[in-house]
Amino acid sequence: MENTDKELVTPDDFPFPFVPYDIQLQFMKSLYLVLQDGKLGIFESPTGTGKSLSIICGALKWLKDQNSHRKRTLADQILLLDQEKQKLAADDDWFTAQSKEIEVTRKLNELKIEEKVMLEYEEKIEKIKNNKHETKINFKKSKTQQVVAETTEQDPIIIEDEDILLDENIQDNLDDEEEEADNKNKFRPIQIIIASRTHSQLSQFVGEIKKSPFADNIRVVSLASRQNYCINPTVKKLNNMTLVNEKCLDMQKKKQSQPKQVQEGKVLKKQKTSNCQCEYFKQTHIEELRDFALSQVHDIEDLVQVGQEITGCPYYASRKAAQDAEVVLVPYNTLLHKSTREANGINLKNNIVIIDEAHNLLEALAQMYGAELSFPQLYYSLHSLKCYKQRYNTMFSASTLRNLNQLIFVINKLCLVLEKNFKEESTEIFVLEQFVLMAGIEQYNFFNLLKFCKSSKISQKVRSYSLKYPVTEEMRQKPPAKKGVKDFLASIKNPVEENPQPKEAPKLPIPSNPLLAVISFLESLTYSYDDGRILLTKSTEKVHCKLQFLLLNPTSNFKEIIEEARSVIVAGGTMKPNQEFRDRLFIGAGASKDRIVEFSCDHIIPAENILPFAITKGLEQEKLLFNFSNRMSMGGPLQDIIKKACETVKGGIVVFFPSYHYENWVYEQIKSVNLGRALFREPQKSGSVDEVLEKYASTIRKFKQNAIMFSVVGGKLSEGLNFSDDLGRCVIVVGLPYANIMAADLKEKMAFLDKNEGQGAGQQFYENLCMKSVNQCIGRAVRHKNDYATVLLLDERYGKLNICNALPGWIRRSLKVAGSGEAFSMIDKFFAAKNN
Repeated sequence: MENTDKELVTPDDFPFPFVPYDIQLQFMKSLYLVLQDGKLGIFESPTGTGKSLSIICGALKWLKDQNSHRKRTLADQILLLDQEKQKLAADDDWFTAQSKEIEVTRKLNELKIEEKVMLEYEEKIEKIKNNKHETKINFKKSKTQQVVAETTEQDPIIIEDEDILLDENIQDNLDDEEEEADNKNKFRPIQIIIASRTHSQLSQFVGEIKKSPFADNIRVVSLASRQNYCINPTVKKLNNMTLVNEKCLDMQKKKQSQPKQVQEGKVLKKQKTSNCQCEYFKQTHIEELRDFALSQVHDIEDLVQVGQEITGCPYYASRKAAQDAEVVLVPYNTLLHKSTREANGINLKNNIVIIDEAHNLLEALAQMYGAELSFPQLYYSLHSLKCYKQRYNTMFSASTLRNLNQLIFVINKLCLVLEKNFKEESTEIFVLEQFVLMAGIEQYNFFNLLKFCKSSKISQKVRSYSLKYPVTEEMRQKPPAKKGVKDFLASIKNPVEENPQPKEAPKLPIPSNPLLAVISFLESLTYSYDDGRILLTKSTEKVHCKLQFLLLNPTSNFKEIIEEARSVIVAGGTMKPNQEFRDRLFIGAGASKDRIVEFSCDHIIPAENILPFAITKGLEQEKLLFNFSNRMSMGGPLQDIIKKACETVKGGIVVFFPSYHYENWVYEQIKSVNLGRALFREPQKSGSVDEVLEKYASTIRKFKQNAIMFSVVGGKLSEGLNFSDDLGRCVIVVGLPYANIMAADLKEKMAFLDKNEGQGAGQQFYENLCMKSVNQCIGRAVRHKNDYATVLLLDERYGKLNICNALPGWIRRSLKVAGSGEAFSMIDKFFAAKNN
């Protein structure tokens, strides 16, 4: 079918819940055009300008237009071919007409099949919508039921030996091939895949979709981990993502009626029945919950609650629903990490990818593909594997034994790298090729070893073994008994223990499922030798020794997204410098320059509603310099400024410090000082954030009292949170939060950029890391057109041109460089005018 997408014209108006501002309209028009032309977009819209709503309304308007256009074009083409066929039938030149008619008929049949598949799909969706009214789901916010479900205790799960044995008879790719064949004739809707950093940010997207004019006519599904969706109390109480995943997969296995026996040297499998161990894994209930998810816009909590009510699994229901959704909401990792993306069944082909909060996208990509492996993880992995092999040695095939011995050999070699007696703390850096030679593991094919690890589910099996048979020193030191010719031959062919571990075991914390970390590290050894480094951290204490894989160039992992998706949008409140996304992300991943479109708009906040200062001196004219070596001497001037701000500003003040350590130091200095308002602190535990925020907001809004919040740059309160109106009348950023430039990984990254992008690229990357964090903090305050606030940037370095130029345009245009006294005089007048 010929592509006639160009016939779509960018509209002048967009469905919107209110009359959009000019910048919102321009945003939607630009977005529509980028999606239509299949381009790559870098969209910057300051926090508080309705970026999420503009993304939703612009993208969904295009989607609805595109679907109508696709259907209309198909019908027009069928009509034209029908007319052509009729003309050919009446042609006097019978021979020529006959040959042309055959070709026209072939094209016509193809289009009619496509139309039939599309109509059948529409009927299926209509049926799902109608089921909404027929399904007897009592959807009420029943917290009691949730509490019962979460606290119900069940009998501990008994681990049987047959659940511990490796999966050896694996039919590779058969299920995938069958599924691919089934999907060939299925209609695939165009999907908009929206990714953001956290589930709370994705929930905000759900809220914006509900507010939009598309709420009643769009299919939206949120994909999340089992930790978010699981409602099985036995699984959920494990409270660890890896353990939850493994237990879920274990409980999907069918119950077995008779125990495994060993008879005449053969292992007899249990006979299976049709019952799954998980009561929520019922296909009919999962399909019912899938239909509920597609019938109207719901968030994760809605699916969890209804799943509890109808005893259906929300995790698998959401994955089924995602196949038919028009909008799929996913956290970063689910989209950007290839194996996770494939495991979740996310299809990129010809779909739209929108990545929100993308200011740190490259750093997030690098972290996703990084790996860290500590000595305790290596030690206990080796420990457990040896004992595991010793117990089940006679039950494995020769091929499995060979792979097990190779894995034990590699882990033993890595363990020896960290087991040396290091005399000082230091970090050594290797290219990958150099590291595998140094470790003595260059003779092994890591692709094959990883294939064995994944297909046999060895990490899961060994962990189950460790739970049932806790590893003891006696078992570790006791050599396996040689039982026959098979063991003798195996010991000759696989001399794995050329360097046995010392008998005296070190005292180490026992990690959870350490073999997973080992497998992740081995996977990093398969990456390009040019793009990765291995950092060996040496310490006099074994517990602190570790290996770390550092991915210096993450853009290769973005290449498939660029190639497969119709269009990719990266959006954020602060995207500058744009060249990072244009050159390093898009062009670095293989995109052409002419495919890239950049859009940036100003803030909706009037210039008179924001009063930003670069404050270079304290109230006593002291020079303000909060660099690492000087910041501890700044306690007095900083305390004076905070006290003065508390006296001047009514409502909420949010102070951002460069680190948790410095925030704690300042708190200890100031906690006995009477600030005239309640003092709150950002908790280091994620689970406590909401509680602290609620208390802070209640103090200001409910009790009409002033409050101050101590936070950390790059912490839990610096991104994605809303301190609008009285919650954030003043934002103070203390110093410049530069990363430790002496850190080995940062130095290597900077050297890599200097070598590959030109001298100075590393320093620019270092500066950008800092300023992107500062800009995120600044954006927490003013959130709508009538909001107002003052911003205090405490450090003389903020007065320098290169630092000023890295600030957002809407701050830069009003920025004043001043001492504290002059600044607070102007702040007094600013708030006096606003309060009149």
